[in-house]
Amino acid sequence: MGKLATAAVAVALMLGGCSTVMEANRPDPVNLSKFAPGMRRVDVVAKLGPAASTVQDGPKSCDVYRLYTRGVGRVGKAGIIVGEAAADVFTLGLAEVVTTSGEAATKNKLHTVMMCYSAENVLVSVSDDGAPVATQAVASAQ
Repeated sequence: MGKLATAAVAVALMLGGCSTVMEANRPDPVNLSKFAPGMRRVDVVAKLGPAASTVQDGPKSCDVYRLYTRGVGRVGKAGIIVGEAAADVFTLGLAEVVTTSGEAATKNKLHTVMMCYSAENVLVSVSDDGAPVATQAVASAQ
């Protein structure tokens, strides 16, 4: 019976790879609150990398990014991974049916993020899928 139990645990651990691996590979969301009006464009690009495109919005120049902005961070992911692995061991891998489909259903989605700058290349607004995240009034030239 000892060999059977060992084999069952080994099978559960092998089956337990799917959902835990999916969670481990889930991209971390970008915290847009770190990008406050007044930041220099070069500092934003240093953190996010090059934009997918750049568009003009009147006097403003806007960098367009496709980013993951929602989801759990590293600590949350670690907790989920531990919970899924424990469920796999205690159910001999049967929990994998639920946790793998749950991982697929809650997959992070890319969002269109616009970082808009003044003529001086200073960040004046941030929007996530069109919803303002941070804005600063831009003085108009008279």
